[in-house]
Amino acid sequence: MGVAEELIERARTGAPAGERAIAVEDGTLRLAVLLRPAVPMSHYMGILPVCALGALEGLRPLRDDLALAWPGNVVVPDEDGHATQVACTLGVRAGTGEGGMFVVCSAGVELAPFAAMASGELAHAVCSAVALRVDAWAADVSAGRGAAGPVAPVLSDYFDALALMGRSCEVVYPNGRVAATGTLTAVDVWGRATVRLVDGRELVVSPEQASLR
Repeated sequence: MGVAEELIERARTGAPAGERAIAVEDGTLRLAVLLRPAVPMSHYMGILPVCALGALEGLRPLRDDLALAWPGNVVVPDEDGHATQVACTLGVRAGTGEGGMFVVCSAGVELAPFAAMASGELAHAVCSAVALRVDAWAADVSAGRGAAGPVAPVLSDYFDALALMGRSCEVVYPNGRVAATGTLTAVDVWGRATVRLVDGRELVVSPEQASLR
């Protein structure tokens, strides 16, 4: 059982927000943090960008050359915005149980780029930053700033953090096949990316459909 599955089981039995699961495997720090944001159920589909911003903020004090790859991995980009190294992969899974709705954010942090910090401290930095970002986002949603869509409260920060914004990219299906090539021009309040293709058409992609590289 991985750290995410372990934490999901604990969440279903009522574990409180902030609970964590951590393991180190083959040079990768596997971690998961339990989140219980008080937001409408429809907004849970927009939580990945929020968690990604939190992870980025937790890691940037250790390396200032980090950015986000849409939809949510933390990468080391080259001058054209393309990832030369994936520093941290992110995933989110929602569910419900004795304590109500929950989200488990899981991450795989490569230890080599952050060798100066012990794995326990690194896990604390990432989990704490993710939880803080999600708490702030939930407060914004409660205050009505997420009425347009779940990503609206963080859209400006998310836009600025995306390494490929305004640059050429490939749209890649989960099976690794390249679906299209174009320029990343926008991200909407639901976290969907708009890629302008070479023929001028616009392709709107959701995180479930593909990633960009």
